[in-house]
Amino acid sequence: MHVLLATGLLSVAIWKGNWRQWENYALTLFYVTTCNLLYNVLCRNHLLWKYEPDFLPNSHVIVDILYSFIILPAICLLFLTFYPFKSNFLEQGRFILLWVVGSLIIEYPFYKYGRLLLQHGYEFWMEILFYSTMYGMIRLHYTRPLLTYGLSFVLIIFLLQIFHVPIK
Repeated sequence: MHVLLATGLLSVAIWKGNWRQWENYALTLFYVTTCNLLYNVLCRNHLLWKYEPDFLPNSHVIVDILYSFIILPAICLLFLTFYPFKSNFLEQGRFILLWVVGSLIIEYPFYKYGRLLLQHGYEFWMEILFYSTMYGMIRLHYTRPLLTYGLSFVLIIFLLQIFHVPIK
């Protein structure tokens, strides 16, 4: 399932993504990748969600590398390519909501069939908050990266405390 998702998203990103302006998106793509890798480092002994491999070697790490370097950057590129920057806040909010709902629809079969394990008090309904935050932060990072780094730091500390993630 994970390889199929990566292949599909990469194909759509190549076909529909705004590659002519890839330099404008590069820092935000790097931000998304870095955030996912940071999650895996900080939570390595207390993962809130864990990807179970399909036919790849039985390792969360290999699947998560696929997410860090293909799936999440492809999502980010497509999100920014079609984001209605010149629209009013209501339209922008609706766009983010559509991406949140779409992400939940795509993710649910992974959860239902055991390819995505939620643990340590993290539940599927929390994905609504996660995706809302993720897409909001992607949007904010694109225009205000320094502010986004500061907010990310505060969010990370907050989430580490809420989910009692031991930092060793």
